[in-house]
Amino acid sequence: MAIAPLKREELLPGEGIILRKNANAVIDLREAGLSRFAFDDLMWLVGMQGKEAIGGRIYLTNYRLVFKSHRFNRVRGTFSVFLPSIEEVRDASFAVTRQVAISTGMQDSTFVVWGIPHLIEAIEECRAEFDPAYTVELAALVLAEPWKIGGGLQAVARYEALNRVLSAARRRGDDFTGAATAVTGSIDGRCNRVDAAGALHVAELLIRAGQRPTIQ
Repeated sequence: MAIAPLKREELLPGEGIILRKNANAVIDLREAGLSRFAFDDLMWLVGMQGKEAIGGRIYLTNYRLVFKSHRFNRVRGTFSVFLPSIEEVRDASFAVTRQVAISTGMQDSTFVVWGIPHLIEAIEECRAEFDPAYTVELAALVLAEPWKIGGGLQAVARYEALNRVLSAARRRGDDFTGAATAVTGSIDGRCNRVDAAGALHVAELLIRAGQRPTIQ
């Protein structure tokens, strides 16, 4: 599989990779605007009816969980789930399919992956070590280098304007709530939920940063 690694230049200042694992990001076919496969009649037996697993790799850092797809998918891309936005991490396995679900206030991200107990433990340790007071600083790092976050998952030949919106949001300084409004405003009726996932994760981080006092 041709999975582009998460390179040093894609990391934010002070960010380091703690864990990397091959994984599939689970998406809903209807929400992604994709047709179903011709021979998926038995997918319900493994809890994947109406869904598709996008092959790739997840990276756990001290700031976020990053998913990068490989190129042999009809949906490709990269998105980040930020540690201060995560509200719950749980084993969502069904039958023989090993899955972990990451819940934030806005959405759930589900990954098919092996070694779930170790992965959950690692994520929870990183969450415990991340001081929520630093959410403002993390949001500022994202706005300073938005191209490092990834534009979300898109069906091939579709384009996502998240980086352009974040670049424009940089001019707002520390107005994180205003920046979040700009990001969510980029999601219109033509945007399906899968395409918008990356933008929503960034918007949620900015909203939370707007609610946190700056460290003195």
